[in-house]
Amino acid sequence: MNKLAFFKRVSYSIMAAFFYLGYLFPVNNRKILLIMTHDDSDEGNVGSIYRYFQKQDPNLIFKKVTRKNYTFQINKNLFMNLIYMFVVVPYHIATSRTIFMDNVFLPFSAIKIKKNTQLVQLWHGTGAIKKFGLDSEEGWVKKLAVNTNKNTTHFIVGSRWMKNIYKTAFEAEDSKAFNTGCPRTDLFFDKAIIQEKKDEFHNSYPELSNKKIILYAPTFRDEEYNEGELKIHLDIDELISNLDDTYVLGLRFHPRIADKVNLNGYSTGHYKNRVFDFSHYDKLNTLLICCDILITDYSSIIYEYALMKKPMIFYSYDLNEFEKSSRGFYENYKTVVPGPIAFKTEEILNLIKNYPVDSYNLDKFLGIYLENCDGKSRSRLYKLLMT
Repeated sequence: MNKLAFFKRVSYSIMAAFFYLGYLFPVNNRKILLIMTHDDSDEGNVGSIYRYFQKQDPNLIFKKVTRKNYTFQINKNLFMNLIYMFVVVPYHIATSRTIFMDNVFLPFSAIKIKKNTQLVQLWHGTGAIKKFGLDSEEGWVKKLAVNTNKNTTHFIVGSRWMKNIYKTAFEAEDSKAFNTGCPRTDLFFDKAIIQEKKDEFHNSYPELSNKKIILYAPTFRDEEYNEGELKIHLDIDELISNLDDTYVLGLRFHPRIADKVNLNGYSTGHYKNRVFDFSHYDKLNTLLICCDILITDYSSIIYEYALMKKPMIFYSYDLNEFEKSSRGFYENYKTVVPGPIAFKTEEILNLIKNYPVDSYNLDKFLGIYLENCDGKSRSRLYKLLMT
């Protein structure tokens, strides 16, 4: 067992000890624990149900766990963070009626939740191109994930197709998988909120009000996590130099590797006001609403973006390598993606200028992968869990 695995197992055992002490206290039927370790914004799956449930019943009590709570740093808050994570959080787990999570929260692997507790896996993605969960994990992490999934009482999906994927990705039994739709997609059906998001974004970036925003958002690659400074595989100079100044490029790298990408050279010279780093902009759905063209590869954000029926370009520069030596895919990538595939920046440029609008049947794509993402996902989930 490596040092990281040993440390985590010890940590989970300490949390488990305080959790079982929590058995002395009754479950509070009005308390909901929100475990937001992937996306703590109000646009993630957990954040969006928080706002909706709070509106439906103002008497509900909410407690939160975010990544910041267990990113322990030596400062004046260290002691309080340790107490919160190792004592207070286990108490909330033991006394909450409902617990939502947007990731596999591994401390659950060391306990057995109370009989009357609802442990709900919302996940952070709406669909899946690349394999994830138990289909990609291995070693000690996979073993802990299996135990966590056994504790989970509800797996929430947005389609029958995704329900089938969860059978292997989470080992979710049919009786525990509920096709109620993904909460985070509801906002795409609310015109007032869409306008509110646009106004909010352009208040923050007034210089982009009349621009065509191209968003480049590549997926997270497992091997990148342990690498040093990461290379940007898109030729930004070629792209910017061959598009007029009505176009701007937004960059959105995965939170786990964003700080490893050196963007220092893209804020001056002819890049100034043409290239923007949105990697730390915490509202992903707002970015999707405001951009005009999405360039990605194997990221699950294509599912939310497809709801708006805007152009998508799939820049899959490492397709063969990713399929053979990385996670791989659930289906034939080339036939499933709802947009053209490019392997070079030159091809991306041609597609931006001459996008094949009528070549991709987005209605068919949405019908398969987002059949129950219709603006009523949170309502169905509330009825399932709270009534």
